[in-house]
This record gives sequence, C-alpha cells and structure tokens, in this order.
Amino acid sequence: MAYLIFSLSLMLIYIGLAQMLHVQFGLLGIPNFGVVGFWGLGMYAVGVMQVQLGMSFVDAMGLTVVLLVIASYFLGRLILRLERQAILCATIAFSAIIALLAVTEKWMTMGVVGLGTIRHPFRVLGLEEILFFLFLLALIVVMQILILKLHKSRLGRLMVATRDNEELAASLGKDTFQVKIVAFTLTATIMGVLGGLSAPLNQFLTPNMIVPSITFAVWISLVLGGKEHALGAMLGVFVTFGLFDILIETYAPVSPEFAVVVPNMKLFFYGALLVGVLVFRPTGILDRKIKPEDISAALSRGMSTGLAGAGRGMQSFAKVADEKLINRKKEDDQ
Repeated sequence: MAYLIFSLSLMLIYIGLAQMLHVQFGLLGIPNFGVVGFWGLGMYAVGVMQVQLGMSFVDAMGLTVVLLVIASYFLGRLILRLERQAILCATIAFSAIIALLAVTEKWMTMGVVGLGTIRHPFRVLGLEEILFFLFLLALIVVMQILILKLHKSRLGRLMVATRDNEELAASLGKDTFQVKIVAFTLTATIMGVLGGLSAPLNQFLTPNMIVPSITFAVWISLVLGGKEHALGAMLGVFVTFGLFDILIETYAPVSPEFAVVVPNMKLFFYGALLVGVLVFRPTGILDRKIKPEDISAALSRGMSTGLAGAGRGMQSFAKVADEKLINRKKEDDQ
C-alpha cells in the first residue's frame, strides 16, 4: 500500500510538470527541454536547506521559490528572444549544468554519496504519505482548474496568438516578450516547486535522479495526450506513467525472467505509441477542438451508465438470491 501511494504521488508530480510544459509549449510555443533542470534545482535546493542548514520544510520551500524565480527570470531574459532551436539547446544545457553541479559541489550536495534524509512536511504518525498524497492531489486539481480558466481568458488567447504568429501579435501592440518572460518564469518556478515537493517524497537524493529521461517522459506524455488541449497533460501521464510504471511494472504478474525486459518494452511502447499518434493524430489523443466540457459530460454519462448497470446487476442478484431462499424454504417444508 505504501508503494502504491508513493507511485501515485510521483504520478501527480509528473502531471504537474506536464501541465506546466503545456503552458510553455502548448500555449506559448516555448520548447523547454530543460524540465528536469528546474525540477532538479528545486529538489536539491530544498534538500540542501533542510539537511545542511537545518531549515524547516516551509522555510526551505520559501527560499527555494525565491531562487527559482531568479534563475527562471534571468534564463528567460537570455534565451526567449532566440529562435526555437536555440531555446531548445539552451534549456538542455541548463539541465546539464544543474546535473553537473549536483555531482561536483560535494560540500553542498554530498555528490554521488547522496543527500538525506529529507524530513517529511506532514509529521503525523502513520499518515505522512497519505496526507502528502492528498496535498499533491489538491495542488494538481487547482493547477488544472487554473489551466482550464486560462484557456478561456484573454491572456490565454494572447498566448496562442504569440505562439502562432508573434510578429503579428506584436504589430497589434501586444508586448509578446513580456507575456513570454512572465509565463516562463512562473511555469519554470512551479516546475522547481514540484521538484522541491519531490525531495521529501524520495527522502534521499542522488545526482542520478536528474536524468534527461524525466524530460523525455514529460514531453512524450504531453504530445500523446494533446499538447494544445487543457487536459492533454493529465491524459498523457495516465497513459504512460500510470499504465506502465504503476499497473504493469508494479502489479502485473510478470515472471522474474521477463521483468528485466519490461523497462525496455516500456520505452519501445512509448516510441511506438508516439509515432502512431504523430502519424495518425498529430494533435494528440485529445484534439484542441474537443472541449473539456464534452469530456466531463462523457465521463458523467459513462459513470451514470456504469452505476445504472451495477444497480441492475445488484437487483438481479438479489432476485436470484430471493428465489433460492424461497426454493430452499419449500424444500425444508417438504
């Protein structure tokens, strides 16, 4: 049960990262390939402040937010006027620098030895993991609601216009660079905050956690789900991380001989699914024309149909049980 809660909590972290990437790339067109860099910076900042400086989780998270805002803002000022290919390379370089610092700055990060143990923010005997999961769930729900509102707002429309034709939007008097720098700073900071929340979740930090595969997993999830749809990030993480990392790798009855090839099969499945979606549905599983209200209505109909079917099944079961009781009573009377 504890591992399931850990896996679900980690899945919520991935959903949050994919949601922020949706705002950056899906709405603004900023190809941020340094997701793991911001995530790792936030994670190690919280870890260092708690373990090395003895701060509380709240104080460490507050100072981490300040650090993330400064780093995100100055990085955005440097790269957001560049072409998309240059932004892609610059964000990859940023993530590589963070990973390198985690290894080389041993006086602060303990290097490859590892940093820990990170104290849990909710210190309730036996309920720490559940309370932390509920906190993450509430955070992701709030973020999803804000993204849905952003899609319908004037700012959201300005972001899409900036993505599609920045020169035209600027010619109409819109400060497109200001929109990009503010959105990039905010979303990159939230990526780092999610990293900070990952620190107590993992409890012990090592540099090999800051790997490009995290960035690739978030990108694949977003593209699969639908990079321009408000719910694409959530669906994409469910299809990838939820299906393989939770259902198959954890609970599927896989033999020990076959278990060693499951991670490679996961990568093959990710690649095949991504190619299939790009070929047959380039916009992702959820097209931007599909409204979130239609999805929620379909889910409601499905749940009501399922509940109605379950009710009819229970009625049939009760009827059969009553008939058996009546027949048994008749047999006893005879």
